[in-house]
Amino acid sequence: MRRSVAAAAALGAGATLALILYFGVGGIAAALAVAGWSGLAAITLYHLIPLALCGLAWRAQLRRPPASYARYVWFRWTRDAGGDLLCAMPAAGELLGMRAMALAGVDLALAAASTVVDLTLEMAAQVAFALLGLAILITERPQDGRIHLALAGLAVVALLVVAFALAQRFGFVRLLERLARRFAAERGWLGEALRNSVHDRIAQIYADRPRLLRAFAIHFAAWIIGIGEAAIALMMLGAPLSLAAVLVLESLSYTLRSAAFFVPAAAGVQEGGYVLLGGLFGLGPDVALALSLLKRGRELILGTLGLLLWQAAESGRWLGRIRFVASRD
Repeated sequence: MRRSVAAAAALGAGATLALILYFGVGGIAAALAVAGWSGLAAITLYHLIPLALCGLAWRAQLRRPPASYARYVWFRWTRDAGGDLLCAMPAAGELLGMRAMALAGVDLALAAASTVVDLTLEMAAQVAFALLGLAILITERPQDGRIHLALAGLAVVALLVVAFALAQRFGFVRLLERLARRFAAERGWLGEALRNSVHDRIAQIYADRPRLLRAFAIHFAAWIIGIGEAAIALMMLGAPLSLAAVLVLESLSYTLRSAAFFVPAAAGVQEGGYVLLGGLFGLGPDVALALSLLKRGRELILGTLGLLLWQAAESGRWLGRIRFVASRD
């Protein structure tokens, strides 16, 4: 597994480097210089809006949320930070999100169950988001050959959603329970071992259909509002597009990225997707790659801050333990 992940990461990084070299470092650097640090700061700040919505969606699925809305935004921030920066470790983001919840006193079984359901709802909302983008593309450019590639990517993502949902129903979650118990027992990292059944908690969450629909709607809104990040970036790069064009670009590029889930951080896939799809709207490869690199920069900034906040929370917990042991001595 580790060798496969490392090989996929190396191939992805190599593909990214090859694209940059092929289309010219100078042109990409010039595009990035146009956007500047202000462009990176603008999209980083804007990304906090869909991030906050994702935290709200995660909390909305629960009848009695065990933590405040602000904490759920932090949980989501930690989860994204782990997924972006520790992508070589499978499910790193989800594990870090669960750890953040455990630090806030959330029962581990509920943390695991709500994470699984939230992932399912977010993926389902992404399928709806991609369908909207594909519908716009077919309406405006029915003869474009890239429609077939978009359809293939969407089919893969839809199958992943269905497979993930079926796996929850037919025992995959119980396997996750055993793995989580072993993880907690060997490392003591996630806090207390699972005291309740994750499978039962998931069933309880799915039983509340109105809350699931609300959480799904918030995730869909987060996907739609999230296109503003690319719109701002393209404007700062001097290549503004209409919101409809940005929606198509973002929805289908994220679809390709999700379809290549086995590639850590979608290295190379994101860059290639932007180059391929950007051509639909007259974006040069240099601008498309600059857009991708700006987004990588935003991931690095928010990911680093998220991990630092998590480490600060861990340090406070460890300091409390040290003080407790010292007081007993």
